[in-house]
Amino acid sequence: GYHAARGMFTLDFNAAAPSSTPPATSAPTPEAPTYTTSAPTLPSGAKGAAPDCPSDLTRVTPLNDGALTLYTEVVVSPTSDSESILCVRLESDSESWVGFGISPTGLMFGANSILGLPEYGSVMKFNSTLDVTKQGPFAPMEDDHQTLMNTKVTQEDGKTVVSFSKYLKEEGENEILAEGENTFLWAVGSSNAPGYHAARGMFTLDFNAAAPSSTPPATSAPTPEAPTYTTSAPTLPSGAKGAAPDCPSDLTRVTPLNDGALT
Repeated sequence: GYHAARGMFTLDFNAAAPSSTPPATSAPTPEAPTYTTSAPTLPSGAKGAAPDCPSDLTRVTPLNDGALTLYTEVVVSPTSDSESILCVRLESDSESWVGFGISPTGLMFGANSILGLPEYGSVMKFNSTLDVTKQGPFAPMEDDHQTLMNTKVTQEDGKTVVSFSKYLKEEGENEILAEGENTFLWAVGSSNAPGYHAARGMFTLDFNAAAPSSTPPATSAPTPEAPTYTTSAPTLPSGAKGAAPDCPSDLTRVTPLNDGALT
């Protein structure tokens, strides 16, 4: 799984071990990225006024074994299909960032994600990235793609609520279907600052289908089984090295790591 702590150090086994070795430093913690919380400036040729979201979002989808609840409603524009929107409210039972992703493949990479970030008081669009060293597994979209409406993130009594509305069709982004099956992702963090998710999952929704009276919880992403390792001595191939010398009972070179929490 993802490391909880890591670091780099050097050793010269030919040098005399110092009587007291200072702790090897941990890798520096990357600075949190800077996000804009101001309303985006729409590009030339942008869509017009979108329809309003209803006060009551009637489609309810439990996620994360009931610890996260998704409320949605598709609102079709009376003037143009391109201005139809999806209204979303996510209610989490924990105080942390909350994410919603549009991913036709069901995978994180290639998904368009929307993160509610209590740390910055913002709700923004992100793309997934492999470069987790700089800004976690997500990178903010360009300003001309920050077209979310009715954004809000609040926390109270240990819960987090994220609200927004989004156009179903936007150039260069995964489309949300008003009719037909959509594949979405959800995620919750371990803190308010953006970073690696504490839990995540995939689910599907067809907004044209009648909402069931009781929606079963969408399943979390399966936990991979621990690999099985053999403990028997391997059979050496022909021409392999012979028996190695035994390790001494006392290993004399001591190197503190992770600020002394690992030796």
